[in-house]
Amino acid sequence: MYLTSATIFVHNFKMPSSVIVRRMPAHLSKATFCRLRRRSYHSYDHLPYNPYTPSQEKILSSALKHVPEYGFVKQSLVQGCRDAGYLDTTHAVFQDGVFDLVKFHLYTERNKLAALKQQIDEEEGKSIGKRIRRYCTERLKANEPIISKWTEAIAIMGLPQNIPQSLEELAKLSDEIWFLVDNKTSDFDWYTKRASLAAVYSSTELYMTQDNSPRFEKTYKFLDRRLAVVQNAGSSISNMASWASFTCFASINLLQSQFSRG
Repeated sequence: MYLTSATIFVHNFKMPSSVIVRRMPAHLSKATFCRLRRRSYHSYDHLPYNPYTPSQEKILSSALKHVPEYGFVKQSLVQGCRDAGYLDTTHAVFQDGVFDLVKFHLYTERNKLAALKQQIDEEEGKSIGKRIRRYCTERLKANEPIISKWTEAIAIMGLPQNIPQSLEELAKLSDEIWFLVDNKTSDFDWYTKRASLAAVYSSTELYMTQDNSPRFEKTYKFLDRRLAVVQNAGSSISNMASWASFTCFASINLLQSQFSRG
């Protein structure tokens, strides 16, 4: 079955189920679309949800310490089990195997961003652009200790069965950053802002894996260029389907292309 670009956009960026969009009709204006969607979704609207038990957190946290040496492989999980005081075979509790290790890194580092809000607000001022860049750089810095192995993580995320969850986490990261810069609007731009930031972040993260410059200087210059391009392009895009096609398929292609490269 072939899904339209708008359908993929809706699936990955959590449009309410009451609004089902297969494609954006030509006569459907921004104003009409805004009336269809009255609320903004964010996880803070609900009780905190932790998908990991204390035992799982202990094992996965320990396993991540071994990633720089072994990579995102079963051996890291085995070592994590040993360090946490469990049998080597305990890693079998993770049904998705090493993908669970990747997801744990994505989940924990995304959640750490909220603790930086006061500091970033004080240091970057009221500029939304500066604060968004700062959150992106802070999140990218969390990859530095394991950057030599991050292509393995990208390849794992690019497996067909893992792409939906990978894109969902990417969408959550984008939503988290926009939420932290106090953007809680519920208009048409709610989607375009989050989709564009997701595309920028994923492309920068991939660029970072090939960056050998001191302190990843080239990566952060690349981030600046991508943010500037999206800021200029986003303001001129009024067709939801074309924007969704660019951002969502760009993210999928980034994951799949890295996987095909091995």
